[in-house]
Amino acid sequence: MKTIIFFFLTFCLAEVGAQAGPLTEAQLQEAVDKNQCSTLASRLDSLEFSSERMKLNAAICMYRNGEDQKALSIFMSLRENQGQFWRGAAFWIAKIYAARKQDSLAMASLLALPQGFLTYKMVSQFEFDHLAASNDAFIALKHELKPKFTFWTFLLSLVAFIGLVISLVLMLGKSRFSAGEKWLALFVFSFVLILVTYLTIWTGYVIYFPYLRSQWPFFTLLVGPSLYFYLKESFKEEYTRREVMLHFSIPFVVFLLTLPALLSDVGLHMQGMNDLVSIGSSSILLTAHILFYTILIHFITQNEWQVDANIRTWSRILAIGMKIYSFAFLSYFILVNCSFFNPQWDYAISLVMGLVILVIAYMGLLQKRVFSSEPIERIFSVQKYRSSSLTKGASEAIKLKLERMLTEEQVFKENELRLDDLAAYLNINRHQLSQVINEHYKVNFFELLNKYRVAYVMRMLANPAYANYTIIQIAYEAGFNNKASFNRYFKNEVGLTPSAYRIKESVIHQ
Repeated sequence: MKTIIFFFLTFCLAEVGAQAGPLTEAQLQEAVDKNQCSTLASRLDSLEFSSERMKLNAAICMYRNGEDQKALSIFMSLRENQGQFWRGAAFWIAKIYAARKQDSLAMASLLALPQGFLTYKMVSQFEFDHLAASNDAFIALKHELKPKFTFWTFLLSLVAFIGLVISLVLMLGKSRFSAGEKWLALFVFSFVLILVTYLTIWTGYVIYFPYLRSQWPFFTLLVGPSLYFYLKESFKEEYTRREVMLHFSIPFVVFLLTLPALLSDVGLHMQGMNDLVSIGSSSILLTAHILFYTILIHFITQNEWQVDANIRTWSRILAIGMKIYSFAFLSYFILVNCSFFNPQWDYAISLVMGLVILVIAYMGLLQKRVFSSEPIERIFSVQKYRSSSLTKGASEAIKLKLERMLTEEQVFKENELRLDDLAAYLNINRHQLSQVINEHYKVNFFELLNKYRVAYVMRMLANPAYANYTIIQIAYEAGFNNKASFNRYFKNEVGLTPSAYRIKESVIHQ
């Protein structure tokens, strides 16, 4: 019993101390968010403002407590300073004038606000009811802000829906899609969430989904890392869990910064958004992050030439899409600070995202074999070679000549060998050679070369005469010009790393 009394007295003393002490910014913010301003009425007059946010929230509480003239004075000073919260202050000024039936002043304050700030929910507050019934300018403004779809927003909504379907198919597929497609699913889903966020703002439905606005920086930061790891999977490059955590550390931190807005009423009030959200949505951070991954992805796709032709083509399509998106994103944040900027230019970024989603839809749903590592040449081989002039006998003759070039002359050792070069050796054109390789070997040009190269390396590693040669020396002699590509192809073909294979062969020959 004594313990209970002790805790009760401690709680009471703490409450008294909180009431007696200076009012903090957090307490004031909580009072505004929970509509408990009346509990602070006696403490507002002596309040010392430590920030513009505190000044704004104090004025809101004064207005709610019936001290509209004091509130108006503070709101006007905030608007004149043109600081971080001048838009919110201007809106509250309009509310006060509307409540006083000073309609012309209320409308002047509303119309002075920048496009995109006001929402249908904001102008539907009770202070504006009489304006909605009699003021033509206000009626037109409210009608303009009413949530609605235009042709373009409907079209982009359809694209977002297609993207959602694709991401779900990629994510939930178990037999057809590899781990790489899970990263691709995250890449597409990130675009979808960004697109949906933009759509809610443009259509006015953001009033029903206010939390999306605070989370879009997190969605944006997922784009680069997800595409990066998808390409690493496509190129069969190994990566560690630590590497994944490192690349996703910034998105994770930004998510934590925006979490308070997601879990509390703060996310519902534009003027009450936490400063942490502003840090996470920094245009410098977002632009730098996107540019970094655009450059990283560019170098990955340019350096990986010894890969399947379909993977190389597909990855470069994605890289080009990323570059265009990066350019549109950067242009937006440069132009937004220009006097001639039109907020509708947001459509440019969304259009790029929409095109990326549609390309993936076409390649992924209409040509499903792209995702199953089947060469693009083979996907279209029936149509491609239907009009070919090669007879069956000619095709067999070219095959025999090709095998002689590979086994006897070992042309695969030329590390810069291209399809055109080999076709020239055989005195045929590149399309005929591609047809022969696809029809007889069921692989593409680079896969065929690398099979012969791996077989050559295996023979050399098993040969005691080459015991003093390093593995990479043998790999370069075989025609590989990239250590990572060599290790990847060797393990994929043999099931062991080159060093493990050499040890195994040395034990056998002892």
